Amino acid sequence: MFTWIITQQVTIVAIDQWIITVSHPWTTPLHIGQSIAHDGACMSIDSYTDTTYSFFAMKESFLKTNFWTKQIWDKFNVEYALLPTDRLDGHFVSWHIDTTWNITWLDNQNDWSKKFTISFDPSFDCLVVPKWSITLNGVSLTVWEDISEWKATVRIIPQTLEMTTFWTLQKWDLCNIEFDLLAKYVTKFGRVEK
Repeated sequence: MFTWIITQQVTIVAIDQWIITVSHPWTTPLHIGQSIAHDGACMSIDSYTDTTYSFFAMKESFLKTNFWTKQIWDKFNVEYALLPTDRLDGHFVSWHIDTTWNITWLDNQNDWSKKFTISFDPSFDCLVVPKWSITLNGVSLTVWEDISEWKATVRIIPQTLEMTTFWTLQKWDLCNIEFDLLAKYVTKFGRVEK
């Protein structure tokens, strides 16, 4: 389980077909099979050194995420899996990406935040609710405004911009999106009752 409160980034140092190797800043020990979320997609460590680790991403992972756009020296937002004693500061997500879509607009606000407009397939519109949660590239965010059946906006505060890769994003960049887990259950139960 993850909450998508991002405090670290890792840098890609090698891509060998389906294996991605990243450098990391952690001094805590890693272990084979450990789950770490990369831009919101949970991956298992299959090898590591003191300063790098590698994970295998299946072809489907590349097709369903923004991994296929990544290059050496690009960064991932990362999060360790939760411990039972951890605080739950974000929101519950399944660490499986629902879709990828583009940033269609971004601009700076006069309160130092940054507004991002994300487009998505209209079939996901029932999962986008103002003031509920959405996950973009592994970052827990609040839906600021549901503009239409295929667009929504989020506002990124300065601290989040500093702690994540959002400061590097530009118009038309591809984002991993996971929609609110509670919205999924509400939608599912509503369909069952009908």
